[in-house]
Amino acid sequence: MDINTISNHLYNDSVPQAINYVKTIKDEEALFVYAYNYNWDNGFDVPTEILNNESCTLSIALLIFSLSDGFLFLEDKETECGTKAWSNFINDLYKRIASKSFPAGKAAYDPQLTKVQEYKLKKVINDNELLFMTPIDGTNCYQKI
Repeated sequence: MDINTISNHLYNDSVPQAINYVKTIKDEEALFVYAYNYNWDNGFDVPTEILNNESCTLSIALLIFSLSDGFLFLEDKETECGTKAWSNFINDLYKRIASKSFPAGKAAYDPQLTKVQEYKLKKVINDNELLFMTPIDGTNCYQKI
């Protein structure tokens, strides 16, 4: 994994260029680092491509879920909030994660929830949704660039 290459693409590519770059990533750790550092002001097209990448694992999908305010969605799945684009993105991602569409990988996942957030979520989610807030052991790929 070349951090300089990832950084160059993160900060210099247009959305179409970023999508093309993401398609070339074959390494789970590189894909995780790219997703972790992605600028959400650029929309949902690149994260969608990350999720469709063959190297995308459950840890990456959960990371993207949490970075895209997925816990807000879990708190109240019935209320429409956010944009239509966000709603479509988060609903689709929720369904894919819940249906176990992503393979296990080597990357760790840490939902980074406070005790208060954990308490509130546990009051409103069912047992099948605990996976959204459960850490996954593995290689720490949380690297800001």
